[in-house]
Amino acid sequence: MTTVELRQLKYFTCLYEEGSVTRAAQRLNIVQPALSMQIARLEEELGQTLFERSSKGMTPTEAGEQAYRLFMPVLGQILEARQTLINRSGEIGGRVSAGLIASATNNALANTLAYFVEHHTEVELCVTSGYSQELIEKVLAGVLDFAVINQSFQQDSLLGHDILDEELLLATGAANRLNGPLPLPLASLPGLKLVLPSRRHGLRMVIDQRLASLGLEVTPQLEVDDLAVIEDFLRRSDWVSLLPATVLHRGLHEGALRAYPLAAPGITRRMVCVYDPRRPLTPAAMLFIEVIGKNMMAALNTIHFYKEGQIEESEHERVD
Repeated sequence: MTTVELRQLKYFTCLYEEGSVTRAAQRLNIVQPALSMQIARLEEELGQTLFERSSKGMTPTEAGEQAYRLFMPVLGQILEARQTLINRSGEIGGRVSAGLIASATNNALANTLAYFVEHHTEVELCVTSGYSQELIEKVLAGVLDFAVINQSFQQDSLLGHDILDEELLLATGAANRLNGPLPLPLASLPGLKLVLPSRRHGLRMVIDQRLASLGLEVTPQLEVDDLAVIEDFLRRSDWVSLLPATVLHRGLHEGALRAYPLAAPGITRRMVCVYDPRRPLTPAAMLFIEVIGKNMMAALNTIHFYKEGQIEESEHERVD
């Protein structure tokens, strides 16, 4: 009598999610015949047909649907237990592949990299930036260990936890002083010379969702997805934008930007870290998430007091 192997569970869940032997084999880095053979053995052991084969791919049967629901939590627990035993030595090492939305790749990332270079030289870091949806796809494909994304894009198939909640602030160049009531009412936004990311950007999604809930809409004349370009444009123009507090950290510190609060209810974006439960986070990955979260909070805490409606910045130590 044979038994179900861990390898077979991994192959089955991958094939279920990809719906294609070709894509599943590529994701697992194995040849297609090896995958098909293991699935056939699993079906023989269970006495059930798990997939219907057709020219369109592999469609799970009712038994396949039930098997996936039963196997997923078991597989996650096994992999987590194995990782815990491997890391009993308490040493921090190995490779960490992290994905970060572009608005998180600021001073917080630089300080986090500096921390690892100084304190954990045995950790190999690979950091990728991109849009939330692109990073999610890379986590699901096993290319990234985890990704820090906007909460709006979080998927049920991934586990996650909160990293940071932060305000969006009205940002201008240092020479541009706003007239009118402060904090600025959200109803005043449509009348401003706004430059914002396009609708494919997670930050724009946050803005549009909040305004839509209040019956408001903005149609900016300028749309730029690179927040660094927006910040640089603000420095040399009389245009304004809505940007996360941490993105404005450097410009405020240099005196090149001004930032103003929005009146209640304001606009807040939440960043979360997501990962695949089938690939539990290593101690090195968990430390990276902890450190970059603290560095983001440290940057946020530098922008904490008001003067004539303007938010100013004070010195604050980075997290070491």
